[in-house]
Amino acid sequence: MSFEIPSPHDAGFKTFFQDEELVRDFIDYHIPDEIKAYLDLSEIEIDISGFVAEEFKEFLTDVVVRVRLKKSGEIAELYFLFEHKSYPDRYALLQALHYSVQKWMNLYRRNKLAGYLPIVIPVIIYHGVNKWNFSHNFEDYFDIPHESFRVFIPKFRHLLHDITHMADEAFKTSILMEIFHLLFKYIHFPELDIKLQEIFDLLEQLPDEDKRKEYLFNILKYVLASGPLSEERVTELTRRFPGGEDMVGVAVQEILKGVEQSRRPYWEGVARIESPCESVLKVANSRLGILQPEIVNRIKTIQSLEVLDALFDFSLRAENMDQFTDQVRKITDN
Repeated sequence: MSFEIPSPHDAGFKTFFQDEELVRDFIDYHIPDEIKAYLDLSEIEIDISGFVAEEFKEFLTDVVVRVRLKKSGEIAELYFLFEHKSYPDRYALLQALHYSVQKWMNLYRRNKLAGYLPIVIPVIIYHGVNKWNFSHNFEDYFDIPHESFRVFIPKFRHLLHDITHMADEAFKTSILMEIFHLLFKYIHFPELDIKLQEIFDLLEQLPDEDKRKEYLFNILKYVLASGPLSEERVTELTRRFPGGEDMVGVAVQEILKGVEQSRRPYWEGVARIESPCESVLKVANSRLGILQPEIVNRIKTIQSLEVLDALFDFSLRAENMDQFTDQVRKITDN
């Protein structure tokens, strides 16, 4: 089934990472022991709403989790920034650093810093088809002419959780962890047909019926919007659950509703008056990373509302920054 909706992979990712049990399991099983030893996971706080930043008015990110850091008998805060990527992104670490700086500045302006800046650990959760070949270290973003320049470059890195290239055996930790990993590993591939049956087997093991139904519905929406299976095949596999066939129909209607809404001009009905150009810049900056000044200037030269409407729609569907900038150049060169 081929629907075009804004960031279906991101929506699927947030479905899982808004669950406190899953986030705690992820940290417990997939964060290095030398970091985990300093964490108190008895109380965590999950934020999937994004982060308001002055520079771009609204800087959207995936999931931020606040945890307690055990240090000399005192409790301090630490943040995990979980960034989801369905394609290799060279500048993902730059986006993570930008978020960290905005977080620190926000705390500073609100006088919330207790002497030290809180640590932010970026974790990129990747499930794209191609291998992630980019460096994890921020220093490698620079062409350093001499070692004397290195002291001016921040030492900063991210953790990479590459689902695509993990063995399925590594997923067998908790029920939710295994469901999440199987779904995101095989969402691009025909093997999803078999793996979805395994996912449903696992889903039936969840003791909480309400939670089981909620996950089933969100899994159906993600598979129907992004997976290689037809609606008929998904329906056939879902009949094992009471009311499963009806649930597929509801999921399809929600997807179609999302498609219809995404095709409307973004600025239509927005309470705060905002120019179409600003809307394109905001979404592109939040979804794809920080735009180059050249691209920003090109977008600002566009006078046609129809062209800006089409470009906004493309900013929701573009798979990466290069695809978006190529489209901008194509539009503005004509």
